[in-house]
Amino acid sequence: MGELPSYASLEGVAPATVHGLLARGAADVLEASYDLAWQKDRALVDVIDRALATAADGDRAGDAARPRWLDGLVDRELRATATSYWSQQRFVRVRLLERLGLVDLDADDTYVLAMVSGLGPGKADTLRADPDLVDRAVWRFFEVEGGGEVSLTNVDRFGGDEWRTFVELTSDGTLDRGRVLTGCLEALGRDFAAYRASWFSATYLALEPTVEETAGAQDALRRLLGAAVPATVAFALKQLTRVQKAGLLETGPTLDALPPATLVKAKGTAAAALALARASRAEHPGAVGKVARSALGHPHPDVQRAAAALLADLGEGDAVRAAADALTPSVRQELGLRADASPAPDALCEQDLPPLPPPVSGDDLAERLAALLEDASDVGELEAVVAGLVARGTEGVFQPLRKRARAVLARGPRTMVGDAWLPGQVARLVLDVLGEPVPPADPEHHAARFVARRISEARTSTAPLLATPDLPGGWVSAAALVERLQGQEGAGPRHHDLVAALLRLHPDGREDALRAAGTLPAAVRFALDGVQPPRQLLRSGREGPAAWWLAAERSRASYDDGEAPRLSGDIVTHTWQEDGRERRSFHARFALTTATTSRPGDDQPTELEARTSDQWGGGWSSRFLGDWIPALAAIWPHDAEHFLALTCLTVLESPSWTETAHDVPRTLDALARHPGRMGTLAAATLAAGLSATQRAHRLHGVDAFLDLAGSGRVPVHEVAAVMARHAPAWPTTRWAESLASVARAPGGARTAVDLLTHLLPQLPSDHRWLNMLLELLRDELIRLDRRATDPALRQWLGGFSGSSAAARTARLLLG
Repeated sequence: MGELPSYASLEGVAPATVHGLLARGAADVLEASYDLAWQKDRALVDVIDRALATAADGDRAGDAARPRWLDGLVDRELRATATSYWSQQRFVRVRLLERLGLVDLDADDTYVLAMVSGLGPGKADTLRADPDLVDRAVWRFFEVEGGGEVSLTNVDRFGGDEWRTFVELTSDGTLDRGRVLTGCLEALGRDFAAYRASWFSATYLALEPTVEETAGAQDALRRLLGAAVPATVAFALKQLTRVQKAGLLETGPTLDALPPATLVKAKGTAAAALALARASRAEHPGAVGKVARSALGHPHPDVQRAAAALLADLGEGDAVRAAADALTPSVRQELGLRADASPAPDALCEQDLPPLPPPVSGDDLAERLAALLEDASDVGELEAVVAGLVARGTEGVFQPLRKRARAVLARGPRTMVGDAWLPGQVARLVLDVLGEPVPPADPEHHAARFVARRISEARTSTAPLLATPDLPGGWVSAAALVERLQGQEGAGPRHHDLVAALLRLHPDGREDALRAAGTLPAAVRFALDGVQPPRQLLRSGREGPAAWWLAAERSRASYDDGEAPRLSGDIVTHTWQEDGRERRSFHARFALTTATTSRPGDDQPTELEARTSDQWGGGWSSRFLGDWIPALAAIWPHDAEHFLALTCLTVLESPSWTETAHDVPRTLDALARHPGRMGTLAAATLAAGLSATQRAHRLHGVDAFLDLAGSGRVPVHEVAAVMARHAPAWPTTRWAESLASVARAPGGARTAVDLLTHLLPQLPSDHRWLNMLLELLRDELIRLDRRATDPALRQWLGGFSGSSAAARTARLLLG
């Protein structure tokens, strides 16, 4: 933005005069054509700048009414500035127009955020020179959270403390100090996200309030003890503790407000609440006891111990005994208590395979098809609906879906996976039925192309589809395959459909189905009996396409060692200087190597193209597969390594990324439901799922771990080995939270103990937050009435010395 004239240089210029200059300058712009709307807006902004400069120089044009385009342009400028931090000084121009009476604006949320983002440098001088702006907008800063790029926190973080201007303006009296302090506390009491709320606590502290000022705000601070943001609760406790030490605390109301603070997840915050209460135990034993009883419900054993000790000092031992069931096993043991309820037997978890959806009928075909146009992630439903589309005479129910199918198809190129997205394949099928054939999509990977080709060929025959699953887990029974083949028309089976059916053929019942069968394609007979015909017949092609035989082989055996994808990984260290100190961070980097076929065909979905893929973009491993993931997982129920070769890198990188990758939970869920062989990729994917940055993703990892490791399908020691190898980059605190969730699930305590038994001896004794895992192991062993008997674990525990928390817990585990 060029240098704008000052308000002083324009003061006294009539709005009609500037409107006339704007009208004259915009004439050519309004007549011109532009490829993009923003280009026209930029040209009109230049018109505004020239008109203001001309008016400041004393030039005049004929007076005019406000141009019709001006209000819309200013509105767009405000909205753009309110959502983009890189707005520079765009708000300055808008405010100048407003002060000159050229536009009329409300100080709404958009206006306030535009000011936060685009007031430019020299904020203090700008606000001193514009007291009306302070009155109209500055005090609303404490009411508007912001989001995305624009918030007080974000602008200060990336712009260099630009809005610490509040401290400067408060010190010189431009802003009322008491009102700023009150505004910060009121903002902390709103439902702002933790990141954006942090600016208000930091600003409050930067103003260095006296203890008397803080004491005067006790009522507001007490309300913050129940805030949803843990850091806000900790902030309020520190301020109230400061007041208490000065002898100015209103003790009764504060004790009444303390119980919620004792349940904040952070151990230090809950302990601070107990410490604040303990100081008043002599004067207010009843209220202090209420606080301590609340703290017994905290999940951390140290908080429970402190609460029990406080209740013992108050003579309320009965309250501790009454809460025995809520205490961790280690605390119960230390206090000599027993739980009233006997623990349920910790049986092995079993994999929960999704049931088959009901067959499609004429009554619900349109409704179920419309649902798939919006979300095609339920592969069982997709299979059922595609099977229902085979029958003729259903075309009439499709007519209401024509418009929606066109819209879905048109939206494809704007999605992360482009025109190849899965709902678009359903839309193509709908339009084909309605007589609007659409060119087929061309997904990047041949396995996705296989799924698309099979969907597109569904209407080429009225014979039933061969590959529609009739067993849970996506399997096709041998009996169903034989029966469906007997009903095929003279043209023979659909090519991709037979490949899919062979890949889904269940291992059981093959001999019985073969005895009841008539004439079958030779590849199907081989899949059923394993007897391969002479090689010369295979080379001749008279016994069916090569893809049928390859699928038949895959129906009888998983990948061998030479075919299976190979995973490699290492820990990358990043070192930098900050505040005169050396800082270091770690992240895990993975690469996946496949070496099966140089260029597999679209009808060979289980063949892995020879290449190396990594999370930095090399090879085919997208972060945005979306609905494709369940469909890819359902191609080959015999072996999960196939679909993980296409999807696992997104999960493996999730512990090192802070942003949400929506394919992480999809991949973990598809893995949990997969009925086939689990290999190296499955163990690594489970380990990364337990370690993911996003808590919601870790919960999906917990469910998958319970299903697969709890049932013994993925060896626990393999998951532990992956976690140990990447321990420098995968935070222990996440493991502790994930494994605690595992232990609380039915049948999960034994699996959590087994994992810790294998994991801990592979970690160094000074590993950060190690005691969290040791305490969890101790609690679950007590819960299961077991001891640490594994020789490797006991030898490792015996290596601890000293008085650290980890050493103390290690000695307790050995005792």
